Amino acid sequence: MSEPIYVDPEMVTALELLAAEHPPAPENEVFNLQNVRAQTEKTLASLNQNPPPISCVENIAIDGPFGPRKARIYDNVPSQNHAPGLIYFHDGGWILGDLETEDAKLRRMAKYSGVRIISYDYVLAPEHKFPAPLDDCYRAALAIHGNADAYGLDPSRIAIGGSSAGANLALATALKLRDGNQDWLKFMLLFFGSYDMVNRATSWDLFGKGYMLDADYMERLFGLYLNEDSKRNNPLASPLFANLAGLPPAYLNAAGLDILRDENRALAKKLIAAGVKTQYEEIRGVPHGYTLLAKEVTAANSAIKSAAQALSAALT
Repeated sequence: MSEPIYVDPEMVTALELLAAEHPPAPENEVFNLQNVRAQTEKTLASLNQNPPPISCVENIAIDGPFGPRKARIYDNVPSQNHAPGLIYFHDGGWILGDLETEDAKLRRMAKYSGVRIISYDYVLAPEHKFPAPLDDCYRAALAIHGNADAYGLDPSRIAIGGSSAGANLALATALKLRDGNQDWLKFMLLFFGSYDMVNRATSWDLFGKGYMLDADYMERLFGLYLNEDSKRNNPLASPLFANLAGLPPAYLNAAGLDILRDENRALAKKLIAAGVKTQYEEIRGVPHGYTLLAKEVTAANSAIKSAAQALSAALT
Protein backbone atom coordinates (compact mmCIF):
# COMPACT_ATOMS: atom_id res chain seq x y z
CA MET A 1 0.00 0.00 0.00
CA SER A 2 1.45 3.36 -1.03
CA GLU A 3 2.06 6.08 1.53
CA PRO A 4 -0.31 9.07 1.57
CA ILE A 5 1.01 12.10 -0.27
CA TYR A 6 2.05 14.89 2.10
CA VAL A 7 1.21 18.46 1.08
CA ASP A 8 2.64 21.38 3.05
CA PRO A 9 -0.32 22.99 4.90
CA GLU A 10 0.94 26.50 4.14
CA MET A 11 1.09 25.58 0.46
CA VAL A 12 -2.53 24.36 0.56
CA THR A 13 -3.69 27.67 1.99
CA ALA A 14 -1.58 29.72 -0.44
CA LEU A 15 -2.86 27.84 -3.48
CA GLU A 16 -6.47 28.10 -2.33
CA LEU A 17 -6.13 31.86 -1.97
CA LEU A 18 -4.40 32.10 -5.36
CA ALA A 19 -7.14 30.06 -7.06
CA ALA A 20 -9.83 32.24 -5.48
CA GLU A 21 -8.14 35.39 -6.77
CA HIS A 22 -7.18 33.94 -10.16
CA PRO A 23 -9.50 31.03 -11.02
CA PRO A 24 -7.93 28.47 -13.38
CA ALA A 25 -9.34 28.15 -16.88
CA PRO A 26 -12.00 25.45 -17.39
CA GLU A 27 -10.49 22.11 -18.41
CA ASN A 28 -12.46 22.05 -21.66
CA GLU A 29 -11.37 25.56 -22.70
CA VAL A 30 -9.47 25.63 -25.99
CA PHE A 31 -5.80 26.53 -25.47
CA ASN A 32 -5.10 30.09 -26.58
CA LEU A 33 -1.53 31.24 -26.05
CA GLN A 34 -2.40 34.94 -25.95
CA ASN A 35 -4.99 34.34 -23.24
CA VAL A 36 -2.65 32.07 -21.28
CA ARG A 37 0.06 34.71 -21.35
CA ALA A 38 -2.34 37.45 -20.24
CA GLN A 39 -3.71 35.37 -17.36
CA THR A 40 -0.24 34.27 -16.27
CA GLU A 41 0.95 37.88 -16.27
CA LYS A 42 -1.90 38.85 -13.94
CA THR A 43 -1.22 35.96 -11.59
CA LEU A 44 2.50 36.64 -11.43
CA ALA A 45 1.91 40.33 -10.84
CA SER A 46 -0.06 39.48 -7.71
CA LEU A 47 2.62 37.04 -6.52
CA ASN A 48 5.34 39.64 -6.95
CA GLN A 49 3.52 42.44 -5.12
CA ASN A 50 5.40 44.14 -2.29
CA PRO A 51 8.69 42.35 -2.86
CA PRO A 52 11.45 42.44 -0.24
CA PRO A 53 13.53 45.61 -0.51
CA ILE A 54 17.14 45.39 -1.65
CA SER A 55 19.74 48.05 -2.31
CA CYS A 56 19.86 47.96 -6.11
CA VAL A 57 17.50 46.86 -8.87
CA GLU A 58 18.52 48.20 -12.29
CA ASN A 59 17.07 47.55 -15.73
CA ILE A 60 19.61 47.27 -18.54
CA ALA A 61 19.81 45.95 -22.11
CA ILE A 62 22.11 43.28 -23.52
CA ASP A 63 22.77 42.84 -27.23
CA GLY A 64 22.06 39.33 -28.49
CA PRO A 65 21.32 37.44 -31.69
CA PHE A 66 17.79 38.87 -31.72
CA GLY A 67 18.82 42.44 -31.00
CA PRO A 68 18.91 44.26 -27.66
CA ARG A 69 17.07 42.31 -24.95
CA LYS A 70 15.97 43.46 -21.53
CA ALA A 71 17.90 42.36 -18.47
CA ARG A 72 17.80 43.28 -14.80
CA ILE A 73 20.52 43.55 -12.19
CA TYR A 74 19.80 42.66 -8.55
CA ASP A 75 22.40 43.47 -5.91
CA ASN A 76 22.07 43.98 -2.18
CA VAL A 77 25.73 45.05 -1.93
CA PRO A 78 26.01 47.45 -4.89
CA SER A 79 29.22 49.03 -3.59
CA GLN A 80 31.20 45.82 -4.06
CA ASN A 81 33.80 45.80 -6.84
CA HIS A 82 34.35 42.71 -8.97
CA ALA A 83 31.28 41.11 -7.46
CA PRO A 84 30.43 37.43 -7.77
CA GLY A 85 27.68 37.04 -10.33
CA LEU A 86 24.74 34.83 -11.31
CA ILE A 87 23.33 34.80 -14.85
CA TYR A 88 19.69 33.78 -14.46
CA PHE A 89 16.94 32.55 -16.81
CA HIS A 90 13.31 32.70 -15.64
CA ASP A 91 10.75 29.92 -15.72
CA GLY A 92 7.66 29.78 -17.94
CA GLY A 93 7.78 26.61 -20.02
CA TRP A 94 9.75 28.28 -22.83
CA ILE A 95 6.56 30.11 -23.90
CA LEU A 96 5.78 32.44 -20.95
CA GLY A 97 7.42 34.95 -18.69
CA ASP A 98 9.76 37.89 -18.63
CA LEU A 99 11.82 39.83 -16.09
CA GLU A 100 8.81 40.18 -13.79
CA THR A 101 8.20 36.43 -13.50
CA GLU A 102 10.61 35.74 -10.64
CA ASP A 103 11.29 39.30 -9.52
CA ALA A 104 10.51 38.76 -5.82
CA LYS A 105 12.45 35.49 -5.75
CA LEU A 106 15.56 37.08 -7.25
CA ARG A 107 15.39 39.98 -4.78
CA ARG A 108 15.43 37.40 -2.02
CA MET A 109 18.25 35.50 -3.68
CA ALA A 110 20.37 38.65 -3.97
CA LYS A 111 19.59 39.62 -0.38
CA TYR A 112 20.45 36.20 1.05
CA SER A 113 23.53 35.53 -1.10
CA GLY A 114 25.28 38.86 -1.55
CA VAL A 115 25.74 37.86 -5.22
CA ARG A 116 25.02 40.27 -8.10
CA ILE A 117 22.34 38.67 -10.26
CA ILE A 118 21.66 39.46 -13.91
CA SER A 119 18.27 38.15 -15.04
CA TYR A 120 17.99 37.92 -18.84
CA ASP A 121 14.74 38.17 -20.85
CA TYR A 122 15.39 35.54 -23.53
CA VAL A 123 13.17 35.09 -26.61
CA LEU A 124 10.19 32.77 -26.27
CA ALA A 125 8.64 29.94 -28.23
CA PRO A 126 6.66 29.32 -30.35
CA GLU A 127 7.65 32.55 -32.07
CA HIS A 128 11.25 31.41 -31.58
CA LYS A 129 11.53 27.63 -31.68
CA PHE A 130 14.40 25.52 -30.34
CA PRO A 131 17.29 26.17 -30.46
CA ALA A 132 16.64 29.93 -30.71
CA PRO A 133 15.92 30.57 -26.99
CA LEU A 134 19.01 28.54 -26.08
CA ASP A 135 21.15 30.41 -28.60
CA ASP A 136 19.88 33.67 -27.09
CA CYS A 137 20.81 32.54 -23.56
CA TYR A 138 24.22 31.30 -24.71
CA ARG A 139 25.08 34.56 -26.45
CA ALA A 140 23.87 36.53 -23.42
CA ALA A 141 26.15 34.50 -21.15
CA LEU A 142 29.11 35.18 -23.43
CA ALA A 143 28.26 38.90 -23.56
CA ILE A 144 27.96 39.19 -19.77
CA HIS A 145 31.25 37.40 -19.16
CA GLY A 146 32.99 39.29 -21.97
CA ASN A 147 31.86 42.62 -20.48
CA ALA A 148 32.20 41.63 -16.84
CA ASP A 149 33.90 44.89 -15.87
CA ALA A 150 31.01 46.92 -17.26
CA TYR A 151 28.59 44.95 -15.08
CA GLY A 152 30.83 45.16 -12.01
CA LEU A 153 31.45 41.41 -12.08
CA ASP A 154 34.51 39.33 -11.33
CA PRO A 155 34.86 37.27 -14.54
CA SER A 156 36.38 34.41 -12.53
CA ARG A 157 33.34 34.13 -10.21
CA ILE A 158 30.27 33.74 -12.42
CA ALA A 159 27.50 31.15 -12.04
CA ILE A 160 24.51 30.31 -14.21
CA GLY A 161 21.03 29.31 -13.12
CA GLY A 162 17.30 29.23 -13.65
CA SER A 163 14.00 27.62 -12.77
CA SER A 164 11.99 25.04 -14.72
CA ALA A 165 12.46 25.84 -18.43
CA GLY A 166 15.04 28.39 -17.30
CA ALA A 167 16.97 25.61 -15.55
CA ASN A 168 16.82 23.59 -18.77
CA LEU A 169 18.25 26.56 -20.67
CA ALA A 170 20.90 27.21 -18.01
CA LEU A 171 22.16 23.63 -18.07
CA ALA A 172 22.11 23.52 -21.87
CA THR A 173 24.01 26.82 -21.93
CA ALA A 174 26.61 25.33 -19.59
CA LEU A 175 26.98 22.39 -21.98
CA LYS A 176 27.50 24.74 -24.93
CA LEU A 177 30.06 26.75 -22.99
CA ARG A 178 31.96 23.59 -22.08
CA ASP A 179 31.90 22.33 -25.65
CA GLY A 180 33.07 25.75 -26.84
CA ASN A 181 36.11 25.56 -24.52
CA GLN A 182 34.69 28.33 -22.36
CA ASP A 183 35.87 27.21 -18.93
CA TRP A 184 35.01 30.31 -16.87
CA LEU A 185 31.67 29.14 -15.49
CA LYS A 186 32.05 28.27 -11.79
CA PHE A 187 28.65 27.00 -10.63
CA MET A 188 25.15 25.97 -11.70
CA LEU A 189 22.04 26.82 -9.64
CA LEU A 190 19.09 24.82 -10.97
CA PHE A 191 15.52 24.82 -9.63
CA PHE A 192 13.05 22.03 -10.57
CA GLY A 193 14.20 21.86 -14.17
CA SER A 194 12.93 19.94 -17.19
CA TYR A 195 15.73 17.64 -18.33
CA ASP A 196 14.07 14.71 -20.14
CA MET A 197 11.46 15.18 -22.88
CA VAL A 198 11.40 11.47 -23.75
CA ASN A 199 10.62 9.41 -20.67
CA ARG A 200 7.72 9.59 -18.23
CA ALA A 201 9.03 8.61 -14.82
CA THR A 202 6.91 7.56 -11.84
CA SER A 203 6.50 11.17 -10.71
CA TRP A 204 4.54 11.87 -13.92
CA ASP A 205 1.99 9.27 -12.84
CA LEU A 206 1.89 10.47 -9.24
CA PHE A 207 1.64 14.21 -9.85
CA GLY A 208 0.53 14.53 -13.47
CA LYS A 209 -2.85 15.95 -12.52
CA GLY A 210 -3.73 18.49 -9.87
CA TYR A 211 -0.25 19.52 -8.74
CA MET A 212 0.33 22.81 -10.58
CA LEU A 213 2.15 21.38 -13.61
CA ASP A 214 -0.08 18.87 -15.38
CA ALA A 215 1.30 16.18 -17.67
CA ASP A 216 -0.86 17.16 -20.65
CA TYR A 217 0.23 20.78 -20.34
CA MET A 218 3.89 19.72 -20.16
CA GLU A 219 3.49 17.76 -23.39
CA ARG A 220 2.00 20.85 -25.02
CA LEU A 221 5.02 22.88 -23.91
CA PHE A 222 7.41 20.40 -25.51
CA GLY A 223 5.51 20.71 -28.77
CA LEU A 224 5.53 24.50 -28.70
CA TYR A 225 9.25 24.66 -27.91
CA LEU A 226 10.68 22.13 -30.34
CA ASN A 227 10.97 22.43 -34.10
CA GLU A 228 9.30 19.69 -36.10
CA ASP A 229 12.73 18.39 -37.08
CA SER A 230 14.05 18.45 -33.50
CA LYS A 231 14.32 15.21 -31.59
CA ARG A 232 13.30 15.12 -27.97
CA ASN A 233 16.48 13.28 -27.03
CA ASN A 234 18.69 16.07 -28.37
CA PRO A 235 21.00 16.66 -25.38
CA LEU A 236 20.54 20.42 -25.64
CA ALA A 237 16.77 19.98 -25.34
CA SER A 238 16.91 17.04 -22.90
CA PRO A 239 20.20 17.51 -21.01
CA LEU A 240 19.74 14.21 -19.18
CA PHE A 241 20.94 12.60 -22.44
CA ALA A 242 24.14 14.70 -22.51
CA ASN A 243 27.66 13.80 -21.50
CA LEU A 244 27.87 15.77 -18.24
CA ALA A 245 31.59 15.39 -17.57
CA GLY A 246 33.51 18.63 -17.22
CA LEU A 247 30.59 20.75 -16.04
CA PRO A 248 31.01 23.09 -13.05
CA PRO A 249 29.67 22.15 -9.61
CA ALA A 250 25.89 22.16 -9.29
CA TYR A 251 23.14 22.83 -6.81
CA LEU A 252 19.86 21.13 -7.75
CA ASN A 253 16.57 21.93 -6.08
CA ALA A 254 13.52 19.75 -6.70
CA ALA A 255 9.90 19.90 -5.58
CA GLY A 256 8.51 16.80 -3.90
CA LEU A 257 5.10 17.01 -5.64
CA ASP A 258 6.43 17.81 -9.12
CA ILE A 259 6.04 15.64 -12.22
CA LEU A 260 9.68 16.59 -12.92
CA ARG A 261 10.88 15.32 -9.55
CA ASP A 262 12.31 12.02 -10.78
CA GLU A 263 14.28 13.51 -13.66
CA ASN A 264 15.83 15.94 -11.18
CA ARG A 265 16.84 12.96 -9.06
CA ALA A 266 18.22 11.24 -12.15
CA LEU A 267 20.19 14.31 -13.18
CA ALA A 268 21.78 14.59 -9.74
CA LYS A 269 22.89 10.95 -9.90
CA LYS A 270 24.26 11.33 -13.41
CA LEU A 271 26.17 14.50 -12.51
CA ILE A 272 27.75 12.76 -9.53
CA ALA A 273 28.63 9.73 -11.68
CA ALA A 274 30.28 12.11 -14.17
CA GLY A 275 32.48 13.52 -11.41
CA VAL A 276 30.58 16.80 -11.01
CA LYS A 277 30.34 18.02 -7.41
CA THR A 278 26.59 18.15 -6.82
CA GLN A 279 24.30 19.21 -3.98
CA TYR A 280 20.72 17.97 -4.29
CA GLU A 281 17.83 19.25 -2.19
CA GLU A 282 14.26 18.02 -2.55
CA ILE A 283 11.59 20.03 -0.74
CA ARG A 284 8.84 17.86 0.69
CA GLY A 285 5.18 18.72 0.20
CA VAL A 286 5.49 21.43 -2.46
CA PRO A 287 4.60 21.45 -6.19
CA HIS A 288 6.38 22.74 -9.26
CA GLY A 289 7.08 26.48 -9.17
CA TYR A 290 6.69 26.68 -5.41
CA THR A 291 9.42 29.31 -4.95
CA LEU A 292 7.02 31.91 -6.36
CA LEU A 293 5.16 31.60 -3.04
CA ALA A 294 8.07 32.40 -0.72
CA LYS A 295 6.11 35.16 1.03
CA GLU A 296 3.32 32.76 1.97
CA VAL A 297 5.15 29.44 2.43
CA THR A 298 7.98 29.05 4.94
CA ALA A 299 9.47 26.06 3.11
CA ALA A 300 9.76 28.10 -0.09
CA ASN A 301 11.58 30.96 1.58
CA SER A 302 13.86 28.53 3.40
CA ALA A 303 14.71 26.79 0.12
CA ILE A 304 15.69 30.09 -1.49
CA LYS A 305 17.92 30.82 1.51
CA SER A 306 19.54 27.41 1.21
CA ALA A 307 20.18 27.89 -2.50
CA ALA A 308 21.56 31.37 -1.85
CA GLN A 309 23.98 30.00 0.72
CA ALA A 310 25.18 27.35 -1.72
CA LEU A 311 25.63 30.02 -4.39
CA SER A 312 27.53 32.33 -2.08
CA ALA A 313 29.81 29.55 -0.84
CA ALA A 314 30.60 28.43 -4.41
CA LEU A 315 31.61 31.91 -5.53
CA THR A 316 33.55 33.00 -2.41
